[in-house]
Amino acid sequence: MAISGWFKFKKVRLLLAWGSIPILLLCSNMNDRTFRWGIVLLIVGELIRFWALGFVEKKGQKLAMSGPYAFVRNPLYVGNFFLGLGVAVIVWNWIILALFLVGFLGIYTGTIRGEEKHLREMFGKPYEDYCRNVPSFLPRLTPYAAPEKDSFLWSRILKHHEYITVAGIFLMLMLIHLYDELFLAKEPVPQEMPLIIATVIVVLALALERIFVSRLHITFFERLREKDAPKKRVDSLP
Repeated sequence: MAISGWFKFKKVRLLLAWGSIPILLLCSNMNDRTFRWGIVLLIVGELIRFWALGFVEKKGQKLAMSGPYAFVRNPLYVGNFFLGLGVAVIVWNWIILALFLVGFLGIYTGTIRGEEKHLREMFGKPYEDYCRNVPSFLPRLTPYAAPEKDSFLWSRILKHHEYITVAGIFLMLMLIHLYDELFLAKEPVPQEMPLIIATVIVVLALALERIFVSRLHITFFERLREKDAPKKRVDSLP
């Protein structure tokens, strides 16, 4: 697999999210009220993501139509919207909010279109029926009667490495709080600074491992399997 193949669109989104942290710090107009409301939105977004990930398989072997997927086709992206909106509310900058709304619409419109094209090719009529009955982003009021019910599994959440998202949220909140206390309010260095620095290092290491190292590991073993796989022989007819 070529190096360019590693950077799928979701990886680019992850890199953009991490790269935007310095801009958020510099543009922050946070106060106690915006911080509290932003935290509420972040919690809502992460709960939606947890709910959705508990019903979706890692490699997409099965069409998810239960749980939040019975109300909306893209609950993960609904959760992402609340996460991004929560951050925008915390920093309380109208330019950041406008950039988030425009960027979210532009990025996820194309992403959803491409993913749904792939799902139509993979699942055919069942997915067509699902799309006719379940909206893409604004949830319906009653759950869709899926032909096959599924159950929530915590193991699926672990397979999706959602701890990276949770750790990233905590890291971002700590950085915004520290920036506000140290540079804007001119407060003395807090005693918990070593713990915060250690947390930052751990979270960054986890993120880099998720983006690069795990992909290198998977690619290496994929190449080994391809190399060792016996080639099919086609015998010529007499």
